Amino acid sequence: MIIQVLRRARAATAAFAGPPPVPLERVAGRLGIVEIRRVEPVGDGAGARLEEADGRRILAVDRRIPPRTPQWNGLVALALAQTLLPPGPGGDRGDELAEIGAAELLLPARVFTPVAARTDLTMDGLRDLALRFAAPIRLTARQWLRTRAWTGFALLWRPDGRGLRLGWRAASPGLRFPAPAVIGAPAGAIWSAQSRLHATVRTGRPHHGVEEVQTGAGVAWWFTRFGVVRDLGRRSVLALVVLDRRGAASPRRPPEGNVAWSAKRRPAAGRSGAPVGAGRPS
Repeated sequence: MIIQVLRRARAATAAFAGPPPVPLERVAGRLGIVEIRRVEPVGDGAGARLEEADGRRILAVDRRIPPRTPQWNGLVALALAQTLLPPGPGGDRGDELAEIGAAELLLPARVFTPVAARTDLTMDGLRDLALRFAAPIRLTARQWLRTRAWTGFALLWRPDGRGLRLGWRAASPGLRFPAPAVIGAPAGAIWSAQSRLHATVRTGRPHHGVEEVQTGAGVAWWFTRFGVVRDLGRRSVLALVVLDRRGAASPRRPPEGNVAWSAKRRPAAGRSGAPVGAGRPS
């Protein structure tokens, strides 16, 4: 299904040859949308929705959202991505497919990949990419993972009054999430120590280092970068997890600053080919 969605998204952006950001109005036309119309907000809070009017397909967008901003682009891309989905998938799987399609519409791989390959794997680097493509952070992180420039996870943590809980996640192609990394899980289910995570929340400044984590199959060590982001209008913390391919069943804690954990290094394949710290498939 992913291949089908990506193929359709790439066909819709094939005519785009200029520098980013992608003109979504033209992409919409290629997908059969005759107009993107600003409308009064509706009660469902969706922000954007597809409508049929006199046999024509209209994309209605909340007029309170400024056009062509990252928020507006993200909402429009997600709505357009609904036209790319095959019948059947719904729920979390449908949402994931829509995000994959939206990321490809807004950050086309043939344009995004060479730019991302030259970008430092840091929170500043992620923000620079998002700014350049006028894209939301979560779509930018998802597309960056799909380029295979690095192997790992993007995990978004949101405050809910009882601490931080996992509100969104993305992984490199073919990489399974560890069993505890389910949506709604408390931070303590994964991070053995949460000092860097909470320091990021408290200070608003990025933090990074090697973290002890619970994978469901034992303890592992993840090189992680934490940074405060705005997601759906809420202050949240994004964790970018960089995994090293070593093939060890029970990896030892790597020393801080080890060059093997350099953000610019593409992880090498170990004998097993499995990323350390990924845990067993859930």
